[in-house]
Amino acid sequence: MSVLLGGNGSAFAYGSVLPSLAAEAATLEELGAAVSAELGRRVPHDGYHLMGLDPVSGAGSFHVMRHGYGAESLRGLEREFGRPEEAFPFASLFQGPTPVGVLSTGVHEHRYCARLHDIMRAEGMCSEMRLALSLGGRAWGGVVLLREKGSRPFSSAEIDQAEKLAGPLAVALRAFVASKPLRIASHGGPPGVIIVDGHDAIRAVTPGAREWLRAYVPDPSQPVDDDALFTALCNITHTARRSPDGSAVSQLFTPCGWATAHAQPLGVDGEQGNVITIQPATADALLPAVAEWYGITLRERDVIRHALHGVPVKHIARTLGVSVHTANDHLKSVYRKLGVAGRDELFAACLVRTGGS
Repeated sequence: MSVLLGGNGSAFAYGSVLPSLAAEAATLEELGAAVSAELGRRVPHDGYHLMGLDPVSGAGSFHVMRHGYGAESLRGLEREFGRPEEAFPFASLFQGPTPVGVLSTGVHEHRYCARLHDIMRAEGMCSEMRLALSLGGRAWGGVVLLREKGSRPFSSAEIDQAEKLAGPLAVALRAFVASKPLRIASHGGPPGVIIVDGHDAIRAVTPGAREWLRAYVPDPSQPVDDDALFTALCNITHTARRSPDGSAVSQLFTPCGWATAHAQPLGVDGEQGNVITIQPATADALLPAVAEWYGITLRERDVIRHALHGVPVKHIARTLGVSVHTANDHLKSVYRKLGVAGRDELFAACLVRTGGS
């Protein structure tokens, strides 16, 4: 019998505890540990995956795990993400009547589920709970909670508890990102490029791509091969394959700052696979996602876009039809939300820095 994380703790404030703990977390590992500990008070588990999504594109933005699925299983999960025949795909949980889905061994109606046989049993798991984290009509992330073989399956009462936690967990993801000052990733070389075939095998990797990927893997301290490194980006590959034009873009929240991943089809209709490019995020490309993460309003977004292009405040006010005082108030609000002291720090935060500069 495994030892479950957490236990039957006393009641806690769903709306404030998780976001507060998330904001205090300095790293993704600390975020995962804090979320798992609080979840464990009501929904004990042996392992977890916590994922943040780009709120604009819906592709993966960050991922942290403990005692979770291995690289091969994660690739399998990404392949079945949007398949309606699979049990509780995240795509349907975001849109369905409940954000929670549970798959367990010993449940009659689950006996023919491919994930149960090919992934869960192969990984020694008896029960999997998925929580789709949405807020304001946007998908912000997801949680996968796991119980090992020999543990009891997740119960109906625990599903009820998880449903109550889905909203606060989405707020917690935003609180974690928004508590960190805006910073675009530094890089000392050209963009990283990875070519992946239609079977998810890596065909070519530029020298700098491994450095980018290592900053994005759930546990960069562990030795990993190319296949394990690619697993960190298989989400955007399959997101691209499901999109009408075969491409997808995600703003990646990494320990060294924001980066952009862009997956494009290779060959006609992507029959030869995908090309994934990773590079520092540009301010213009990053702004829509940052505005969602940091709670920047539409008018503040207009102001910051002009400010980043060096437009003086008087001209910004005239262009937007507001007073100079109002334009300055919008800028001050943006500085506060992004954790910068003023326009100079904003420029510095959004400047793509190269190694040694």
